[in-house]
Amino acid sequence: MKKKTVKLVSAVVVLGVLCAAYEGVNFYVTSQEEKETEENDTSVDLVSLEADDITAVSFTADQNEVEFDKKDDSWTEKSDANFPVNQDTVDSAVKGVASLTADQEISDVEDMSQYDLDSPQNTITLTTADGDTTLEVGMESSNNQYYVKKADDDNNVYLVSSTSIEPFMGTLYDFAESGTFPSVTSATITDVKVDKENGYEITQDADNLFWNVSDGKTTEKADTTKAGTVTSAIGSLAYDKFVDYNCTDDSKYGFDNPYAVITVKYTEEEAVESDEDSEESTDADTEESTTDEAAADTSEDADASDEDSSEEEQETQTVEKTLTIYVGDETGDDRYVKVDDSKEVYTITKDSLTDILDSTMSDFYNLTVSYVSSNDLDSLEVQSADGDHTINIVTETVKAEDEDTTDDTDSDTTDESSTETSDESSTDTDSSDESSSDDEEETTTTTYKLDGEDLDEPTFTTFYNKLINMTAQERLTEEYTPEGDPAYTFIFKDTDGKETTVKYYEYDTNFYAAVVEDKVYLVNKMNVKDLDEAYQKMVNPDTEDAEESTSDTATEEN
Repeated sequence: MKKKTVKLVSAVVVLGVLCAAYEGVNFYVTSQEEKETEENDTSVDLVSLEADDITAVSFTADQNEVEFDKKDDSWTEKSDANFPVNQDTVDSAVKGVASLTADQEISDVEDMSQYDLDSPQNTITLTTADGDTTLEVGMESSNNQYYVKKADDDNNVYLVSSTSIEPFMGTLYDFAESGTFPSVTSATITDVKVDKENGYEITQDADNLFWNVSDGKTTEKADTTKAGTVTSAIGSLAYDKFVDYNCTDDSKYGFDNPYAVITVKYTEEEAVESDEDSEESTDADTEESTTDEAAADTSEDADASDEDSSEEEQETQTVEKTLTIYVGDETGDDRYVKVDDSKEVYTITKDSLTDILDSTMSDFYNLTVSYVSSNDLDSLEVQSADGDHTINIVTETVKAEDEDTTDDTDSDTTDESSTETSDESSTDTDSSDESSSDDEEETTTTTYKLDGEDLDEPTFTTFYNKLINMTAQERLTEEYTPEGDPAYTFIFKDTDGKETTVKYYEYDTNFYAAVVEDKVYLVNKMNVKDLDEAYQKMVNPDTEDAEESTSDTATEEN
């Protein structure tokens, strides 16, 4: 036991020595690294100014000299006092060069042209009460640094991080307080008109159920998804760059002859003061002026309560508004835009405008061939090589019988005194009975007839759903002249007496041409084949049953 204890103590001592040795080695290595870092540190303090002491900064932007002057802690653009300066942006840029450390100094340079400092691409001058400090900016290195020299030093060049220099390497409008594109929620848009070559207008119907599209000559129902793509694109628009805060020459950006003018109508909810609130306020004022001090205090408390209640129950009204977007010339990947009567000019990326500007009326065509709800259908006539058939929908409404005999029973058992009623009371009773009769429940039944014979509802529904949900691949815009007789003719008659005729013609190996008035839809042949199979099952149910019976018999024999 004593030997084991000695061994354990020895192990602990050894472990302590090893830990101390490790700490010592680690400290030595860290010290050496810090020493080497200090020895290898090539950074140099290039500019040492207090940012708050700088009263002006000048530099080159868009090949023009720009100068911002500071007075009363506010920056202004020297050549245009109305320029909308972004104070935070200028402050940040100035702080970046007021206390500037170079990563490396290159001494005794004989040829400044090798750093493009013989003809600097920018000159940044910081002005304080003690004078000017000027930096000349040359080429950019491959390590995100710029070669920089002081204007009064022709011997030394410095490598400076691009982070400090980049703010001065853009445009004047990088320092402008820009606006934001008007906020329009796509769901509130009711009309979009794009005035351009092959322009269009989409308009939501009065009940907000669907969209119509027009080219100024014809109007028809639009595809809801495509209309939604346009309204969503408008709701997502955002400015890219600020270009001009006070445009006085529209031709400079192409607004004298715009590429397009987009007019958007939308709705907003605005708060309104109700007449009731106004009357309450007037009454309270009158009461306060005619009561004593105690009553006035009570009235004030009541007014405060009414005011809180009014704020909680703030009334609103729906207001229609209009946004007009003028789209001008291209500039790189953008286009110039301005909105309404503003003189501010911005750019918006062409990609964000694509769904709006590149659409034509034909892109909005609804590709549903013929939709007549079964609830609105009175009859359907089908003509084909197999013969003609007519389907009628018969709807009957029957009032439920009144089985309540309580009143009769009560009248037989009523005592003599209770039967003595006035004429007025009798009149009320008659009125109540009449009202009860009007409120009787009604039962509606719908039956289907095929050539006068009862038709199975599920069979009809399967066929009819395929028919009214037939969707085309595309719609022909050129003139189409059918060859031969139609493979199918469907004549819909709705409950209002309106008739719609759809004729399906063989078009090519892949499509049928479905003709509805002057519209021609190309429908995949496989979809028409599915429709035909459902139709045959409906008009020839006996044949189908016979085939199934034959199939079952063959299975049993096998």
